[in-house]
Amino acid sequence: MTLVNCYFLKTGETPLPSAHLIGFSHAYRPVNQLIKQTTLLIDLTKSEEQLLKDLHRTTRKQIRQATKFDFQIEVIDQPTIANIREFQNFYNEFAKYTNTFKCGAFHVKTMELLIESNNLIITRIVNGSSNEILGYQVYITDKETAFSLYSASHFRLKNDSTDKRMLSIASRYLLWKNILYFKGRRNLVYDMGGLTSNDNISSFKMEFGGEITEVYSGYEASSLIGKLVLWGRTIKLRKG
Repeated sequence: MTLVNCYFLKTGETPLPSAHLIGFSHAYRPVNQLIKQTTLLIDLTKSEEQLLKDLHRTTRKQIRQATKFDFQIEVIDQPTIANIREFQNFYNEFAKYTNTFKCGAFHVKTMELLIESNNLIITRIVNGSSNEILGYQVYITDKETAFSLYSASHFRLKNDSTDKRMLSIASRYLLWKNILYFKGRRNLVYDMGGLTSNDNISSFKMEFGGEITEVYSGYEASSLIGKLVLWGRTIKLRKG
């Protein structure tokens, strides 16, 4: 079966190659019956000073507080399958406590394909004192866009209020440093990965500014094989 993933499709782009299944992520123009979503786009051509000013004041405060911790940011710009598996294990622990879908075989395969095309970047923040991984961000990138595919921390696994506060600061610090990383990489746009019905997640994302924009995502099957694969994926997602 052939699978083609299409990211950030823009008006006027050439037709896609034929495939059994085409996955669309955050197309900036409608495609057939794809699902319409909203996302936040941050303009990375702005100065660092302006980007910082666009943050919510409490977010700016937490980013300043991050310097008091022994945080270490790790950017994996040439990830391996082992890196994906490490992230998958971390994310699935996160998913248990957040009522969201786990990262399964279908998602791992998508990330493997992104490795092959050199379009996947993984970042994580580590507590240097304990060597504990505090959070992950996974991105799809091209020359223009940095798209947040996954974000996870173990905030809900912690009971101690001090630990929860540290993870809250770490999550914001990681995202901010990633924004600056992609700006330095000369990407033009940082895509927050969509606004959801979860008010806590959407509020967190909106702390970083950006412009609310409509995008379109989903899968299109062009053969019986593709339709069967989509059907199987739907069944697996329903089972969790």
